[in-house]
This record gives sequence, C-alpha cells and structure tokens, in this order.
Amino acid sequence: MHPAFSAGLEGRFESGCIHLRADAPLATLSSALIGGGPGTARDFCNFHVDKDYAGNAPADDLTRWLAGREIDPAESVAMMTAVTLEHAAMHSAPLGGRDSAVLALATAGSGNAVDITATGADPRLVVGTINVFVFLDAHLTPGAMVNACLSVTEARVAALRDENVMDTHSHTPATGTSTDCVSIAATQRGAPTPYAGSGTEVGRAIGRTVYRTVRESLQAGNNAGSQT
Repeated sequence: MHPAFSAGLEGRFESGCIHLRADAPLATLSSALIGGGPGTARDFCNFHVDKDYAGNAPADDLTRWLAGREIDPAESVAMMTAVTLEHAAMHSAPLGGRDSAVLALATAGSGNAVDITATGADPRLVVGTINVFVFLDAHLTPGAMVNACLSVTEARVAALRDENVMDTHSHTPATGTSTDCVSIAATQRGAPTPYAGSGTEVGRAIGRTVYRTVRESLQAGNNAGSQT
C-alpha cells in the first residue's frame, strides 16, 4: 500500500490490520475508542474482527492488539471493523496547489445500515460499520476540525444515498451505521483555516475523497456478495 499524501505517510496491510504511519505526529480529532477526541497521533490502525465479534471491552482489545505490534496506544488512533480489509478504498485530492494534500481511507459495510431519523430502530451496537480516516496537509483550527467531521458525514450520507442503501429495519434511506467511526488528522502546516465545510476548498476536497472511497468500498463488498 502506497498512500499518496503530500506530507508523507507509510501504509501497510498487516495480519488483520491496515496500518498507516505518518512521518511526524498529526493533530487529530476522532470518534475512535483509541485516540478519541482531540489529540495527536502518528499511527492509524483499522483492525479486522469477525462479524460475530462481541467483545465486552473493545478498547482493551484494541490496546492489546496495538501493543502486540509494538505500537504505542498513546500515539495512535485505532478502530475495528468486520468489513473485509481487501475491500478498503483509498483516494487523494489536491489542495491549495499541492497534489495529494487530502487523503481518505474507508472500509464500508452496509449490513448494519441505519436511518438515524427513523423511529423504532434496533439500538444494538454491532460491528458492521463505516470507518473513515482523513489526512490533511493543512492547518485546521479546533472549530475547523469539527467542521471537517461534518464534511465527512455529509459525504458518507451522499455515498449511501447513491448506492441506494436502506435502513434494514425501517426500510428508509440509511444515513450511516450504528457504529460509524471517523478520524481527522492534519499536519497543521501553513496558515490556519477556521472552516472546513462545503463552502471551502478543504471541505470540498474532503467531500470528494470521502464520497469516492465510501462508494468504492461499498461496491467492493457488494460485488463480493458481502454487506458486512
């Protein structure tokens, strides 16, 4: 795996894991169990679990899996997915005159698709999920980091819409899954930008790359006969 990212990023498929490592620590904002909230990280891991995984302490499992690879959890963002890792998609986009300044990686399954606005939905948290990692060679303020998460969400919903993914209980258009996870990571190089929504260059670049990666990962799973 050779991630096209202007600031330097090494990627590899390891046993049961996609592992991306940055050349230098990146500022992060994530909903992941490991590395959640604001922070910094160099290692970004997406671990594969069986579709019947029912761990009672998933954060502990992730910590143990990182330690087994000699990765410091304090410098990591780590997620888990039942999506076949070979169905991951990764694309980059230019930003501010720099090629590959935005990179998105997604593993997307629709077997646990949910319409968050529907009533009577099944509240269980299962491992069918859409995990999205976004890397930005840009300087985002704290507000812009949150704005970037909104841009990821908008793009994910658009991808699900265009793939005609439905909530498995309400049979209405899905907005995501009940265990979606997102990570934003920025180099913090250059002039600070206070926004990263659809009215900005960076937000549009996020939208294009996330939309493309989520759709491609969903299509890979569907073509293989899997919606995990």
